[in-house]
Amino acid sequence: MKKIGVALLLVLFIIFAFSCQSVSLVEKSRTISVQGTGRVSVSPDVASFSITVSELGETTREAQLKTNEKIGALLAMIRAQGVLDEDLSTTALEFYPEYRWKDNEQIFLGQRVRQTLHVSVKGIDNKSTLLSTLIDEIGTVTNISISTIKFSKEDTSSEYAESRKLAMEKALEKASEYAYAAHMKVGKPLTVSDYSSADIRSSSQPTLMKASGAYMMESGANAEVPTGTLDIVSIVSVVFELQ
Repeated sequence: MKKIGVALLLVLFIIFAFSCQSVSLVEKSRTISVQGTGRVSVSPDVASFSITVSELGETTREAQLKTNEKIGALLAMIRAQGVLDEDLSTTALEFYPEYRWKDNEQIFLGQRVRQTLHVSVKGIDNKSTLLSTLIDEIGTVTNISISTIKFSKEDTSSEYAESRKLAMEKALEKASEYAYAAHMKVGKPLTVSDYSSADIRSSSQPTLMKASGAYMMESGANAEVPTGTLDIVSIVSVVFELQ
């Protein structure tokens, strides 16, 4: 009989301990996980694009001289607008023979030289005419192509800080709405994770092809290159305690 009593006390102790643990787990599980998004719109101050010069000659040297002459003219125009050498770079330089097929026969046309120049124009804004003036100047050079123009902002540290602050505020606002609906209150944040932080979205203009002349100068109209606005986005995932 004594043994039965001891066993019963042991069982009751186990049940009590398990129930306490269950209550503790329930209390610990009173959390809510939400995401908040912070978005800041900014005006770009940098425009980047590439210019490709492609020339054909009877020899590689002849094609190279033609290419060098055109690249030199372009560089003079770009530098005259205040673009620094550190913002200019050659990203591709190719030499290769060019052929065409006629009556199942491969005919040699000459040597092709192609050079691509990357340009970053800094200090632009919605009121600046620097970029449009530069595009007009470049448009006087024949048989070249310009890639898609991409816009960005040189220094985004303060905008990122603001977007993260807004993301956290949005997360707290969302958690508070859920807690209110559940007749509870939001406690302290237990974890904060930077779910993703998007870089500035590049806004672009259509590719400008100048294969046969200065079409902008011929039309008499100056180039207009609106820069628009760009977004900096921060997203956080936060686990809040519920009370």
